[in-house]
Amino acid sequence: MINAAIASGEDADVETVVKVAKLANPDHVAEIDALLVRYRSQYPPVAPADPVGDLLAAAIASGKDADVEAVGALAKTTNPDLATEIEARLVAYRAERQRLKDEAAAAAREKLARAKFYENWKGEGQIGATLSSGNTDSTGLSAGVALTRQGIDWNHKFRAQADYQRTNGQTSVERFVVEVEPQYKVSERAFAYSLGRWEQDRILGYDTRWNLSGGVGYKVVDREGLSLSVKGGPAWRQTDFTGGRHDSEITGLAGVDFGWQLSPALRLTQVASTIVGESKTATSSLTALNAKLTGALSARIAYSAEIDSNPPPGVENVDTLTRLTLVYGF
Repeated sequence: MINAAIASGEDADVETVVKVAKLANPDHVAEIDALLVRYRSQYPPVAPADPVGDLLAAAIASGKDADVEAVGALAKTTNPDLATEIEARLVAYRAERQRLKDEAAAAAREKLARAKFYENWKGEGQIGATLSSGNTDSTGLSAGVALTRQGIDWNHKFRAQADYQRTNGQTSVERFVVEVEPQYKVSERAFAYSLGRWEQDRILGYDTRWNLSGGVGYKVVDREGLSLSVKGGPAWRQTDFTGGRHDSEITGLAGVDFGWQLSPALRLTQVASTIVGESKTATSSLTALNAKLTGALSARIAYSAEIDSNPPPGVENVDTLTRLTLVYGF
């Protein structure tokens, strides 16, 4: 009878038969125990199914925090008797994830601290061209580069943009801009900045225009997919007009920088600054929509506006430019 139960491989049947055999044959208990020990050594007990534990283990193995928390909450709701055990596993998972994040952050910070100034730069280059014929013969070229570097205490920005266009044999757009802006982190959101900007736009009536500014800024919104920062401070502006006149004055600068990730492939940005002086106010604005095409390549449509409250004679006070360019990130 015992051998038949053992042959079946069913643990419950074996245990039941052994108990009955011991009661019926008290003189052979030692032999029966020996058979039971041999059976257990050959067929170790199978752990009972644990679907809740298996589901939670699979979520933890994925490393996705949102999935782990969702599965854990559902498991505690449907299995209240196991809530304490499930919560203990969740606590252990959270602690391990935080440890890994802290280690990664420390390693990244150490890498930044060791980096040379010419390292860790990221940026993008853009280029676009226009060509039209018929009633209006027009050719144009737009090119630019933007670089950023994030360090432990300092961030740096660099931007250069060139736009040139000829319409019916005459130059209709001739604009060049170079801008450098280092920022010092005062806190997680506050920063101090200095800004140097050189411009040339003979269509607007000046050969060169220098703007130097320094002040403070604040990140009003700083989260994944959405950012908004403002800044302001005193500034100095010098303008060399095409007619030979020169002008310099102490001014004030206010600026805003906005970014919104509309979707994984679409990003909207807005950068604007206003310089207020005693004789006039000048505003520069650039709005751009980026559409990711593939990998590091994107398409961009950008609209820029230059507004001058007191332009030179014969020059409009509002000048706008729309660009369609291809952008390569690196």
